[in-house]
Amino acid sequence: MKKSFTLIRWSSILALLFMISSCDKQTDDTQYDKPADYYPLQIGKYIIYRLDSTRFVNFGQDEDIVSYQAKDIVQATTTDLLGRPTWRIQRYLRPLNSTNERDWKENIAYEVTPGDNTLELYENNLRFIKMQGPIKEGHNWSGNGFLPDQPYSQYEFSAAVSIQFWDYTIDETGMSTELNGKNYDNTITITQINDSSNVPVIEPNRVGQKTVWIEKYAKDIGLIYKDAIIWEYQPPATDPQGKKIGFGIRLSILDHN
Repeated sequence: MKKSFTLIRWSSILALLFMISSCDKQTDDTQYDKPADYYPLQIGKYIIYRLDSTRFVNFGQDEDIVSYQAKDIVQATTTDLLGRPTWRIQRYLRPLNSTNERDWKENIAYEVTPGDNTLELYENNLRFIKMQGPIKEGHNWSGNGFLPDQPYSQYEFSAAVSIQFWDYTIDETGMSTELNGKNYDNTITITQINDSSNVPVIEPNRVGQKTVWIEKYAKDIGLIYKDAIIWEYQPPATDPQGKKIGFGIRLSILDHN
C-alpha cells in the first residue's frame, strides 16, 4: 500500500511539473510586436501634426498657448557614436491655418536609433529610450536613464528633478484612437509620468505642480499623439503673487504618408 501511495504521489508531482513546463513554453512562444513596428523609418516619410506650445508669460501670471502645424520628415541616415544606424528627422513649422508649402520653416532636428528591441531618441543633447519591447500592457522600463540631473535647468523649478527615475509603462495596446476627425487602429499608449498636486484649483499659499508625459503610437505610422507638460506653481514669497514656471507641448497627428 505504501508503494502504491508513493507511485501516486510521484505521478501527481510529474503531472504538475509537466503542466508548469507547458505553461512556461506557451508564455515563451508568445509573439509580441517590436518597437520598430510603431516607428517605421525611411527617407521621405513624414507626419504632420498640430503643435500646441504652452508657455507662462507676464512673470508667470498668465498661460499662453501658441499653435502651429509641425511637419516631421525623415531626411537622412547616419550613425551614432556607437556606430549604430540612425535616422535624422527634421521638423518644420508653419502657421496653423496655412496651406502654402513655402511657409514651412526649419525648427528642430533630432535623431532616432532603432535597436533590436528598443527605440532611442536624441534631441537637444538629451537621449531617451522611447520604447522597449516586448510591446505588451504593463511592460515598463527606465526611459530617462541617460539624462543628466537637471535636463531642464533653464527653468527654476523642482518638477523634473527626478526625471531620470521615471518609469515608462505601456498602458494600452491594440486600441483605436481618434484624433482630429481621423481614426487610427492598433495604437499603444506609453505613460512616462502622470503626477499632479494642488491642481486644478490652486491654493495660493501651497506649492503646486503638474508633470504629465504621455505618448501614443500607431502601428506602421509612428507617433500620433504627445502630451508633455511640466510646470510648477510657486506661492508668493518676495513677490506679491504666486507664479507658474515650466512648459508644455502637445502634438496630435493631422496627416502622414
